[in-house]
Amino acid sequence: MFRPDSNQDRTNYSSILMPPDGYRLDSAVGTTYSLDLEALIAAAICLGLSEETDSKLMQNPIGMLNALQKVSDKVVLFCEAGQIKVPTKPTALSILLEKMVVEVALSKDRQLGRYPSFHPKTWVLAYVNAEGDKKYRFVVMSRNLTFDRSWDVSFAMDSSESVRQKKKTRPICDFLEYLAENVHNTSINAGKKRNLIRGLRTELNSVSFSLENKRFGENFEVLPLGIGRNAYQMKDDILFCKEKGNANSTFNELVVMSPFLSESVIADFNLADRALSECKRTLITRRSELGKLKTSDVDNFTIYALKDEIIDGEDEISDELTDKKKQDIHAKIYLRRKYSDVDLYLGSMNASYSAINKNVEMMLWLGTKNMYFNGNKFLEDIFCGSEDNVKNPFEKVTVDDAVQETESNNKNLLEQKIKDLCRTKRQAVILEDTEKTGKYKIEVEFSGIEYDCEITVSPFNSRQEQILSEHISFSDLDILQLSEFYEITAKAGEDIIHRIIMIPTNGFPEDRESAAVNSVVKDRASFVEYIAFVLGDDYIASMLEGKQMGESGFFCNSSDAMPALYEKMLKTSVEEPERIKDIGYILKMVTDNEIIPDEFRELYGTFCNTLKIKR
Repeated sequence: MFRPDSNQDRTNYSSILMPPDGYRLDSAVGTTYSLDLEALIAAAICLGLSEETDSKLMQNPIGMLNALQKVSDKVVLFCEAGQIKVPTKPTALSILLEKMVVEVALSKDRQLGRYPSFHPKTWVLAYVNAEGDKKYRFVVMSRNLTFDRSWDVSFAMDSSESVRQKKKTRPICDFLEYLAENVHNTSINAGKKRNLIRGLRTELNSVSFSLENKRFGENFEVLPLGIGRNAYQMKDDILFCKEKGNANSTFNELVVMSPFLSESVIADFNLADRALSECKRTLITRRSELGKLKTSDVDNFTIYALKDEIIDGEDEISDELTDKKKQDIHAKIYLRRKYSDVDLYLGSMNASYSAINKNVEMMLWLGTKNMYFNGNKFLEDIFCGSEDNVKNPFEKVTVDDAVQETESNNKNLLEQKIKDLCRTKRQAVILEDTEKTGKYKIEVEFSGIEYDCEITVSPFNSRQEQILSEHISFSDLDILQLSEFYEITAKAGEDIIHRIIMIPTNGFPEDRESAAVNSVVKDRASFVEYIAFVLGDDYIASMLEGKQMGESGFFCNSSDAMPALYEKMLKTSVEEPERIKDIGYILKMVTDNEIIPDEFRELYGTFCNTLKIKR
């Protein structure tokens, strides 16, 4: 289940999201703490085109456009406010991502004196086939929607007609309702987003999910934390209940894998009166977290961390990966055995006070028996065999092996400023520049904010910067520089943070999306490439085919090309009618009459009229 050297146990984001054979995406709701917009595009390619997230289509604007056009109205993705990464390669197509993204900014907790985090990493997906049959998938992960290479854990289960356990689906529905309530009226298409989420929730009321791994039977529970009255109270779970004399608090085995820790949580796990006979406790964490602990907090634990050679490059285990990046564990896994009963928890919750008591998190509980799975078998998996195996990526450490990776006070202050900014009432208005044709102005207001020379604001895809103040103006902007995404740069000394935040913006030109499409389908060759891409039997092959067709002057002899194209469209309309709608989208969005010949528009019109396809 957990062997890092096994292709069977290792998975990727693509396999988690990919529609089943013969199905396409109907709707999806996802959550993440941090978000990389380029990773969201990769997910869109997977969901919309059934291609790998590291597909070559990530470098092909035509493929990106087709994927985003397919799914941008079918996906809602929630993330922690102020945790959107600035793309390395901004694209005009990023404006299609605005329709998907919702930031969540939780209120400050008086007891903590800081903001809890919106921290779940989940997907709830609905797929549909040509006959209208639907399948559903629920995903719980420790992984954010980024390209981070840290070691994570994921779990997915599909809907099943062979089991009747709708009650187990109820927490997923409660979680979806919580998300729907966090779509603010200022969000783009707020009503459509809520309808999508609540529509999916309604469908799930009659859906049962089933486990593939039979060692757990059907012993699972979905545990959403921090979502209000329907939240699961993890602090009262048998994993954490520690009242003196409480028999539920004892165990024979405990394994905690968590990248981030609170001393109090680990010290509670370490209590002597929680141990049954021959008790074994194991902690797997990052070296940088060991400095939070005292020896007395973990004197009943054996502690492991990743070896330096693994942290510095992952090719020690897999020869297939060539682009080495620093990494560490990011998985959150808890295994507790008491006599023959084994409880396995996985998801987004760190072994920290905030995660257990304050944050919004998503965890999954799985129950099994000692004969099928236990702490020793788990450690054998992640050690790739025995502890002294040369392939074991982990090594024993102590509190004295702590690596100090303290963040500067400046950086912590800048992070706090961004959190505060995300909770400030803000809005923007777009105005046409009456003196410059085709140019625009943006007036931005941050209510009650003070002038702060350490923070600058910039419209997405623009190099203009203004120092943060209550009122900011930008001028001389092109239509493709108008977005709800704004880049925030915070500086203090040598520390600098770049983030994207969303500002509710009014006054967008009606043709903004069309302008983004025209920036990709900008000539006849790229239009032909798009058509070939949509109608091709294989997306990658059709990408190349489109370029060849464009270079050879596909429309030079329309009398030869049109009958073949009509035949191809007819075949596609029978096998995959959704692709025909993609063509209609482009005909609507591309405004240059020189790009799309009149004869093609007439052909498409005739085709739709004949087959009674709504345009």
